[in-house]
Parts: sequence; C-alpha cells; structure tokens
Amino acid sequence: MLLAARLSGRALPTFPAPVPTTLADAYAMQRQLVAALGATVLGWKVGRIPPALVDTLGTDRIAGPVFRITELNGCAPGDAPVFVGGAGAIEAEVMLHLRDVPDRPAVWDSEGTGCVDEIRAGFEIASSPAPDVHGHAPYGIIADIGINNGLLLGPRLDRPDFAAIMVETRVGEKVVGTGRPNEVLDGPWGSLNFLIDLHRRGLIRLEPGQWISAGAITGVHPIAIGQVATARFGADAQIACTAIAENGFRP
Repeated sequence: MLLAARLSGRALPTFPAPVPTTLADAYAMQRQLVAALGATVLGWKVGRIPPALVDTLGTDRIAGPVFRITELNGCAPGDAPVFVGGAGAIEAEVMLHLRDVPDRPAVWDSEGTGCVDEIRAGFEIASSPAPDVHGHAPYGIIADIGINNGLLLGPRLDRPDFAAIMVETRVGEKVVGTGRPNEVLDGPWGSLNFLIDLHRRGLIRLEPGQWISAGAITGVHPIAIGQVATARFGADAQIACTAIAENGFRP
C-alpha cells in the first residue's frame, strides 16, 4: 500500500499493517520499497530516534534513501511536494556531497574530510502518505523510506566552521526554530559516520556522488499546501520553498 500511495500521490487513511516492530524489520521493509520503486538512490537522509528509545535500540539515528534532488535558484522558492492528507514537513539541513565512500569513520579537521567535496545549505522535504506515520516512529518512518520526499539544494557553505552557523527557519512570517548543525547530537560528521557504519554492515549502500542530508538543525516543521518556508544560514545563505501537492512518484 505504501508503494501504491507513493506512485499515485494519494494519501492513506492510516499506516498500513503490519507495522514493523524492530529496526531489522523496518530496514528490510525499506529495502523492499526501494526495490519496488525501481529508482536510483541519489542520496541518504538522516533522522533521529525518539529519545525514549535510544537506550533500548542502541542507536540515536535512522536512515532513508533519497530519490529526488532539486537545485534551488537563488532565493526563489523551490517546490516542496507533500502528500495532501498525509504527513508533510520541512527541515533545514546541511547537505554533504560524497566524493568517495571511506572504509573507516570520516574525521573532520581544518582541511575538511577527504570523502566530502561539497557542503551546501538545503531543505529536506519530509512527507509520507500515512498521516499517522510519526505515531509509529521510528519503525514506520524507516519503512516508508525515512519519509523522505526529496532534497532542495541551496548555496555552498564554504567555511571551515560551517557546523557552527546559526540557522533560523520560518514558515510564513513565523520563526519556528533555530539551532546550529553542531548542536544536533554529534553534528554532521556524526550523521555521516552513522551512514558509513550502516554501509559497512550491509544495511544501506553508499555510492560516490550521493548527497547526505545530515539531520534537522532547527527541528521538523509541519507545512501545508501553499505555505512558504525560509531558512537563513547565518550570513552565508538563505533558501526558500513552497509546499505543493504531491502528484505521484515517477521513477
């Protein structure tokens, strides 16, 4: 049912049963949905495990594949497709471009890290055809491809201290969240190393050229059709998007 909903762009009344109850089952369902969609994985998003489950599950992050990537045109709002009647949100994030896939954890220093050759400001579009998907976190979110519905790529963040930039997100005229990339768990490099570990364990497949959406900096912000979201990354970048109706995925 998730496959049919994503292909048609139509929301579901609820998350389809059976809902996975373990991380292993959730990632297995994710891989099945990825195979059924039959599209190239262009990147990976990273999200957070609900704090109350971190100790039980032994991890603090989740991963999901990315199938859509759009370049933003300056400050002009890009399109953010969300499921009408489903769950829809926008997240300001740092985007990391993989030059290669390391066989060990990546380390950041004053020269950067060898496996990442570009860093951008951006939005993750988080949308699911199931309106109650967050009630099944993290398993339902993982199974439904991390509820990723695309990335919007903004300007480069060409500074060594990019992870300390103050980010502000607005929906309409209202400030809905602020934060810095390095305040989200152990920062963007922690997100990258989480994915590298999943890759080494065979749970996902990283490829050179993929983009990594490294985690919601200011939070996960619901957005409705027609609303405009903006994010300011210090004085370095400003990006915007408008929520539009999802009309179905085309591999």
